[in-house]
Amino acid sequence: MEYYYTAKQYISSSSLTIVDEEAKHLARVLRKNAGEKIFVTDGEYNVYECEITGSSKNIVECKIINKHFNINEPGVKINLYPALIKSPDRFEFIIEKAAELGVFSVHPLITEHTVNKTTEKTRRWQQIALSAMKQSQRCYLPHVYEPSEFMEALTQSKAENKFIADEKQNEMARVKINEVRLKPGAVDIFIGPEGGFSIDEAGAALEAGFNILDLGSRKYRSETAAIFAVSKLL
Repeated sequence: MEYYYTAKQYISSSSLTIVDEEAKHLARVLRKNAGEKIFVTDGEYNVYECEITGSSKNIVECKIINKHFNINEPGVKINLYPALIKSPDRFEFIIEKAAELGVFSVHPLITEHTVNKTTEKTRRWQQIALSAMKQSQRCYLPHVYEPSEFMEALTQSKAENKFIADEKQNEMARVKINEVRLKPGAVDIFIGPEGGFSIDEAGAALEAGFNILDLGSRKYRSETAAIFAVSKLL
């Protein structure tokens, strides 16, 4: 069973319309025809069981047969704050896998040790999250935000559970990931770039009420650390 996507603006109480590239993929690549059943999500927790009623070059029209709410979504809302890293492909890997696993949102970070400070790929990153949502049969589309400076992101973090992964901190100050006990509410996870966070950044996080997250004895790449932390805390 595959999921397809359409924005809420194209959905009524009894029917929905799939447009643009998604419609082209359905009609011209997969060659879906009238009468066939498909599942469509609006990325806002709703899944629609539909029957195709007609299609043209850029539009697929569907009749809604049934509607489901909040299927396959985790009970924990994780907001991932991964620092931008040197490799654009590896950063895209973070977004893809985090979205598949079930993060609520992704907030790219610009830190003191960030080398690649691109801020022009947000639209592409959002498209990657959309594809990952469909691939993993989620019904919520994680929002990928514009990159922000570390200190700005720190002040905006309002989650009940706040973590920053930093292996340079004293072991006594770190919380082992296998021993984390989450409080009710959202979770913010900050992951550093190559070289990790600076001393000033880690100190500011501690002052802001963050817990230093210990990912274990292995030294991970940034993308591995991000996916490992998300998968353990979900």
